[in-house]
Amino acid sequence: MLSQPNRQALRTQRTRDQIVQAALTVFALKGFSAASMDDVALAAGCSKGGLYHHFPSKSAVLVGVVERLIRSDALLPPFEAQDGALPLPPSAVGRVLIEVWTEAARCGELRAQLRAGYEARLDKTLTDRGREGSALAEILRIGTLIQLLSRGEAMDANAAAARLGIGRAA
Repeated sequence: MLSQPNRQALRTQRTRDQIVQAALTVFALKGFSAASMDDVALAAGCSKGGLYHHFPSKSAVLVGVVERLIRSDALLPPFEAQDGALPLPPSAVGRVLIEVWTEAARCGELRAQLRAGYEARLDKTLTDRGREGSALAEILRIGTLIQLLSRGEAMDANAAAARLGIGRAA
């Protein structure tokens, strides 16, 4: 039988996961700037107090979203999670990622988190012998994104969406 702290930790993690999933959906539909913490709490089915208990700010929720994208290996097109952890269509995940890149231009912590995620993906691509044919394209795409993020350049969300083959940014 699980001890009390383990049950509490599992419940906390489930709630955080539920909030992050709701935020993914809300950010895909409304965009990060237009979405409110009320929207995220409503979509997650929790109180605002519960939301703020787990994530003290909307930026913290976005950090949680980026963690999920990194864990799911969904930072690059076709924006499909390898583990099935993102029950959103690839175009919606792409819109969320455009929002993330836009916010990363303003937030050094988020930029560093993304840079680490892309660098980990680069390392994985280089060591994955089964995908050598696509390795060069992956490396170039990752390099371009890291360069944009590391310089903190603001990106036009609609232009970036078009370049990635997504209809339009949220």
